[in-house]
Amino acid sequence: MKKMALFVVLVLLLPAVSYEIDETKVRENDSMNLTENIHALKNDNKTEYWALLIAVGKYANVPEMDRPSMLIEVENFYNTLLVSERWDEDHIKVITAENATVPNIIKGFLWLDEMEDENDICLVYFTTHGFPIIFDLPPFDEEDGMDEALATYRGFLPFENPWSWEPLANPFAIITDDELNFFLNRLESKGICFIVDSCHSGGFNDNWSYAKAEKFAEGLAKDLKGKNRIVMTSVREEDVSYGSIFTHYLVEGLKGYADENNDGICTAEEAFYYAKPLVIEASGGSMIPQIFDDFEGELPLTEKELPPSKPVIEGNEIGKTNVSIYYTLYSADPEGDKIQYYIRWGDGSEEYTDWYSSGEYVNISHTWEKEGTYEIEIKAIDEHGADSEWSYIIVTMADKHVVDQRQIKQDYAYLINDTRWLAQSFVPTLPNLSKVELCLIAWKEGYDVEVAIKDGIDGKELAKTSKIIEPTDDWRTQWVSFSFIDVELIPGKEYYIVCRSSKEGWGVAWVVGEEAYDNGMFYTSRNAGNEWREVNQVDACFVTYGAE
Repeated sequence: MKKMALFVVLVLLLPAVSYEIDETKVRENDSMNLTENIHALKNDNKTEYWALLIAVGKYANVPEMDRPSMLIEVENFYNTLLVSERWDEDHIKVITAENATVPNIIKGFLWLDEMEDENDICLVYFTTHGFPIIFDLPPFDEEDGMDEALATYRGFLPFENPWSWEPLANPFAIITDDELNFFLNRLESKGICFIVDSCHSGGFNDNWSYAKAEKFAEGLAKDLKGKNRIVMTSVREEDVSYGSIFTHYLVEGLKGYADENNDGICTAEEAFYYAKPLVIEASGGSMIPQIFDDFEGELPLTEKELPPSKPVIEGNEIGKTNVSIYYTLYSADPEGDKIQYYIRWGDGSEEYTDWYSSGEYVNISHTWEKEGTYEIEIKAIDEHGADSEWSYIIVTMADKHVVDQRQIKQDYAYLINDTRWLAQSFVPTLPNLSKVELCLIAWKEGYDVEVAIKDGIDGKELAKTSKIIEPTDDWRTQWVSFSFIDVELIPGKEYYIVCRSSKEGWGVAWVVGEEAYDNGMFYTSRNAGNEWREVNQVDACFVTYGAE
């Protein structure tokens, strides 16, 4: 029977595996030879923990479907497992982004099948876009006549969908619930935890295959349940701004916050029931995680090792280049462990500090060589490897200019193109304007942004310049400078930064913050500046510079 099932599934997978497997593109924490040797020498009576973590997050030819949060949270998941004594680095395989193709994912499952045995515990995690498909593939097991599918790196077709803003799914680059079940059924482990955290997409055709995210999550979980197996699913609608909410709270629970009975061990069940109410609250009730638990008792995954508190950063946000700027850091560890800090300075440099006592104030300094605005990222790490949430501070360093107006709060972004124009008013204190910095996100090649300075929203144009905005990885924000020959301004008078692009479609956006700037207003136009609409309680991110 097992051989027959193998034959059926391989027939279903033939179109997908026509891609050539590139072994160099799978992020493997071990070489196959090394893990084979480990497996051959293992004590068969010993329980070992094995994990396959899959986070797509990036999709070929359709960057608008990219979800950087998936890649952030899978890294957090991986690091959290390694803090536990149950997990070894060479027992965890992580497949992400462009490496997360159908062949490489299959290869990951085959690795897991080869390494585990009946004494072991397996964890499989999969985060990507998911959707129902309009037919039920063999073994024809769906009550509603539709299988569930998860998208891989090439999971979307690179042309417009006539029914939706979302691209059409690629039928040769998806993993169905039947295929997942086949690989899970091959595992002999005494305990298996399978987790799916998915964006809900329309799939092949929104008009035919659309189903609410909650129903998709429930159907997927039911289809994948099995003996000695825990299945968790959480599916969010695409209009949720931040993905991976379920993973975020699940991993938070596994750090120790889910240890409800205070036995020092975090089980899969404890992590789920810790995360569920937080997910429902954070999503406004649009996400309801599902669990099907056929494991006898509870499945332990980690030990309680609480991370340090999120660092507090104090120091000047505005300074001069080529001068040491000092900051004070503070973090406390709940268990009193020693702490060190990892710092990214925003200019490409990074460093680890020495070790300090929990709760000790730490002084650090840095020198920036180029004028501009930078985002400093800092996290605290305890001596067991548990790390805190990231803290951020945005600083601006001036060289031959003086910083005047500044709004750096970042919450979300508005698209810019040939018809969607944006504007932000400001009131200068200096009599001239030499440069403007804007916080932008670009995810497609070739998109330009034109910046004009006007004395009214429809007023006289005082200066104008433009440049091509280079895309960044993972939708990261970037501060982009637009220089002018000194523009004369009247201090106290309102002026306008007006942005547009010559390109149609989606490729670049201006980041905004809520209730962030008292001396101006944010505006949007959907007809190339013919009509403008005020957007209350939102202001675009910008910095203005004047001559010294």
